[in-house]
Amino acid sequence: MVTFLSLFLWLMTDVHPVKVAVEPGVASVEIFLDGESVGVATAPNWETDCDFGQRLRPHRLVAVAKGTSGEEKGRAVQFVNSPRARAEVDLVFEGGTPEAPTLLRVITESGERLKPLAVFVTFDGFMLQQGSDGRFELPTFDPRQTHLVSAEGFFPEGATARRDVIFSSTFGGQVATELTAISVTVDKRRKLLARELEGLLRAGDEVLTVAAVDRRGGRVYMVRDHGAWPALRRTGRVIDNRDVTSRRVYMKELVRRAEGNAWVEEISPENDRFYLLVPNPTESRGIKLFPVLQPFNLENWGMPWLSTHIVSSKATARGQRLSEAVALAGVRAAAGGCPRVVVLVLGDNAVDESWHRPPTVREYLRALRVPLVVWSPERDLSSSSWGKAETATGIGGLNQASRRLLKNLRRQWIVWVEGRYLPHEIELAENDKGIRLAE
Repeated sequence: MVTFLSLFLWLMTDVHPVKVAVEPGVASVEIFLDGESVGVATAPNWETDCDFGQRLRPHRLVAVAKGTSGEEKGRAVQFVNSPRARAEVDLVFEGGTPEAPTLLRVITESGERLKPLAVFVTFDGFMLQQGSDGRFELPTFDPRQTHLVSAEGFFPEGATARRDVIFSSTFGGQVATELTAISVTVDKRRKLLARELEGLLRAGDEVLTVAAVDRRGGRVYMVRDHGAWPALRRTGRVIDNRDVTSRRVYMKELVRRAEGNAWVEEISPENDRFYLLVPNPTESRGIKLFPVLQPFNLENWGMPWLSTHIVSSKATARGQRLSEAVALAGVRAAAGGCPRVVVLVLGDNAVDESWHRPPTVREYLRALRVPLVVWSPERDLSSSSWGKAETATGIGGLNQASRRLLKNLRRQWIVWVEGRYLPHEIELAENDKGIRLAE
């Protein structure tokens, strides 16, 4: 009965409009943020403002559709500043009656605010044609039977999104049970079993049901202060001088990447991946975005080599927004459903033009259950605004820091629980099994 037209796939603070679409019979839609009412949307605009606050934190945004007598007709939920897909698709049924709509509107959004290259819609397996107004006309159907509508969007840079909806006389039900991924760490590298977590995970007073435990390849997101690059590059030259053959092979691969932007390294889901997130933002439709380089296979390239060789031409000291880049790296890492860690590499006197301060971002990553590691390639930064940094000076220090990071990453497991929750809502009871929440 109600669908969000505003899909927030990027980091949100301050006041922003929230727009919804409704079906016949809805008189108003009340918007709630973390359980508190923020406004009521009514015809004709079906829009109201929402204040997401000044501090970064995960939110639950709920739209409750009500009839003329105030009775609830339906609700929609989306999580903000929380793990989300790179792109999303949603469906709005229009025209006719609630039991037999005649039109379908497809809502699309991507984290990079890019418009889809193509959208394909099927009704019970048959392809629908898009009209001049952007809507899809539904065929004549028996509303007493169950039907499946599927929409898939294809976006630039390889992002895709899909939405499947079943309906009959009460259409709009979701096909699959929703699951939430939460990251836990074990005290030593071993296989974690779902039965070990029975009764240990809670959301408030609710005991959560563990659907599965998984450990695919991990994700390392690095945000590097431009001022740290000279020290890292010096270490990189030492690495090159020690192994000339490997240097030639690696550099040949880098040239191949530079010449063909469409080329992406094939990485097994079981392998760890390295991403470099550039802290210099670009802007798209009013939203600041941070470039993320295509992933590298950590097993093939190695953490020390990647840290000292991978660089973007867009990285400059001027205009750096390190805190915001770390926050985005955290939410990107959490969205993968894999073990994850964010690495911030700081040089001396790092320049940061972010609105958000380091303590706020550290707190935000803790809420997402994403570990943050800070490295210093130059000296001991015990008094950094990010807290104490690990010394990663020279080839010896960088190797030691890399081994510690990968050791901790490989002790992480992803636990899938039934239901949809914000990461910070899930707590783990004290136990003697050496299991704790990752942070």
